[in-house]
Amino acid sequence: MDIKTFLDNIHEQACCPVCITRFTNPKQLPCLHSFCLQCLQRIQQTSGIRDTISCPECRQNFRIPGNGDLNAFPTNFRINSLLDALPVTECNTIGIKCGNCDKTSGESAYCFTCCSFWCDDCLPLHNRVKTFKEHHALALKDFRDEDFETILKQPTLCGKHEKKKHKFFCPVCNIAICNACALTDHDGHAKIVLEDAAKERKSRVNAAIKLKKRRAREKMTRIAKIDENCISIQEQAAGVKRDVQQFADTCIAAIEAQKNQIFDEVENDVREALQLLGEQRLAIEEEVKKQEADIEKTQMILKRSTNSQIMQPHEFLDKIVQEKVEEEEEEDSADCDIEHVFTFIRNEKLFDDLKVQQIGFISKTSSKTSSAEGKGITEGTVGLEGEIVVTTRNAQKQQCYHEHDRVTLEIRNREGRDSAIKSQIQDNKDGTYKLRYFAKETGTCQASVKVNGKHVHGSPFEVQVKRRQFRPVLSFGEQGSDAGMLCSPWGVAVNDKDEIALSEVGNHRVQIFASDGSYLRSFGKKGNQQGEFDWPAGIAFHYDKIIVADGNNHRVQLFSNEGHYFNQFGGEGSADHQLRGPRGLSIDSDGNIMVADRSNKLIKVFSLDGRFLRSIGTEGSFSIPFHCIQHDNYLIVSDYGDHCIKVFNREGAFLYKFGKQGKGDGEFKHPSCLSVDKAGHLLVCDEDRVQVFKLSGAFVAKFRVSGTRAGQVISPVSTAVLSDGKIIVTEYNNHRVQIFE
Repeated sequence: MDIKTFLDNIHEQACCPVCITRFTNPKQLPCLHSFCLQCLQRIQQTSGIRDTISCPECRQNFRIPGNGDLNAFPTNFRINSLLDALPVTECNTIGIKCGNCDKTSGESAYCFTCCSFWCDDCLPLHNRVKTFKEHHALALKDFRDEDFETILKQPTLCGKHEKKKHKFFCPVCNIAICNACALTDHDGHAKIVLEDAAKERKSRVNAAIKLKKRRAREKMTRIAKIDENCISIQEQAAGVKRDVQQFADTCIAAIEAQKNQIFDEVENDVREALQLLGEQRLAIEEEVKKQEADIEKTQMILKRSTNSQIMQPHEFLDKIVQEKVEEEEEEDSADCDIEHVFTFIRNEKLFDDLKVQQIGFISKTSSKTSSAEGKGITEGTVGLEGEIVVTTRNAQKQQCYHEHDRVTLEIRNREGRDSAIKSQIQDNKDGTYKLRYFAKETGTCQASVKVNGKHVHGSPFEVQVKRRQFRPVLSFGEQGSDAGMLCSPWGVAVNDKDEIALSEVGNHRVQIFASDGSYLRSFGKKGNQQGEFDWPAGIAFHYDKIIVADGNNHRVQLFSNEGHYFNQFGGEGSADHQLRGPRGLSIDSDGNIMVADRSNKLIKVFSLDGRFLRSIGTEGSFSIPFHCIQHDNYLIVSDYGDHCIKVFNREGAFLYKFGKQGKGDGEFKHPSCLSVDKAGHLLVCDEDRVQVFKLSGAFVAKFRVSGTRAGQVISPVSTAVLSDGKIIVTEYNNHRVQIFE
């Protein structure tokens, strides 16, 4: 029973079951039932029996100890404690009698040392008494549950000698005792004045409090150190990113140099081949001219000669006939002219290595775990590789294992089943290895690291595999129409400079921000003229152009990066080249524009100059197509009306779909815009969350729940990915943009 329920029932417990009023001098019979002394005396008088009494509750008969004096039965001090606490619960109704002046008052205090009540007039007198300096008095209006418990548990009087207050403390028996107990039951025991014993215990408690305060300060110092480490880690991470970027740029530059070298080689070969073919062409032209002259001369001879003359020996005609025979013999070789065939033979091994190998690894060390061989990073991530740093150093001889030693890693779940899809092992050549693994499931797993079949020191050990989590790192925008303010942001796109373009439905414009959220420029206003908008929705960058789906104007407009109007296409209607309420917009790998033609229930593909190319989907394929993106050889479409994601091949043939209506993981309620992050996972904006999937449709993770605090989202519409992998989310009803990592 909690203290509140107990206090609500305290009146019932403080009443004698015989007289149904508050106990007066409660006595307890051997059957543990309690009654007022006066009630027991009346029962004894009525029975006429002096040495026995019958319990009014259980009807058992008990012999009265001593000379038949009912006062010899023990006093029920628990009930007395209830009677002490009862006035506190009634102070607001009937008031409390002051223990000093007997005046009844509703505004009183209780002294836990005196165990008595003091009115407001007497309390200052109590506090001025030097002897009461260490007493603790508390106003009744400030009482808490624990204060009531203190009164109820407080043994104000000796349990053996009535009306005798505790004066001493017996350290042998560890209890407070009265004067009578000190002379009888505790005779021969060492005794301490109760006040001195209490002071000594208070001193120990205060010392304990002081120690706890010191430890709390030490922990605060550690927290400050942790904060410093967090800043240091972020600075180190920035340095690592710079090193990675520099190394990647170097690799790209090396590949670019080889590409240019191959280009030069091709150009040289082409020049040589063209020169040779030109020489062959000139030679053939000379032969043709000679043959044409011979033909003309031969025809003239045949025309001007009689049959007799023709049959006579003739040097020229004989030469022509002989050349005919020779040309027939050489006819087969006429097709053997040199042909130059140029092809590029790809270095497939290099390409495969690039897909399998990584450009480098992140070295993680921890002062707490580096001293324990076999232990390292103990937390993996589903959807990304986890990492364990292992020291394979001989603890006794302090020497590294040899390079040819075989290192293995096993990850198993609680049931002992293998839980690692794959693992990679990198030898750092310094006695440490980096072990990366890809987990199948979340939860606590056991990692085992072995060298030549033997566990390294500290192995096996536990690793915690968790789902991917997304941490907010930046938020910008507040509701308004001034530059840099937002009203219902909708679409988002990022260019190669990490500039962020936002379409605003509420302000009918496009704003450009830097990746740190600082305002750069804007263009557009409400209207239907060139460069004006009515519900600007999907947006995309394409080299030096910004492309915007102008929803209620049923068109797509093209602008320069600076916002200068360039071109438009569309117009309201159902023809191939027309649109009705376009929403999502993206660029495919061929540089064409894919538009979600919402009301026409199609995905339409246009060239950059606005020529209609083709449609994706047939009648009934979509309920409300919202956005279409291309990833590898797949076209992925969010169907706002069917609450699912539909996947097609590049030719537009339907492959599969995933998701259904609902609020569970992997379910949707009006999915909107899509993007693919650096890990190759699909990000889907749902009603009040962003969900993350593998391209197969398997659920991976989700952003935090709905709300207005950092990391929470309301009505997310679009996402985009910065060059460093951070994810941008537009929040339609929160009028802001958040960036997660």
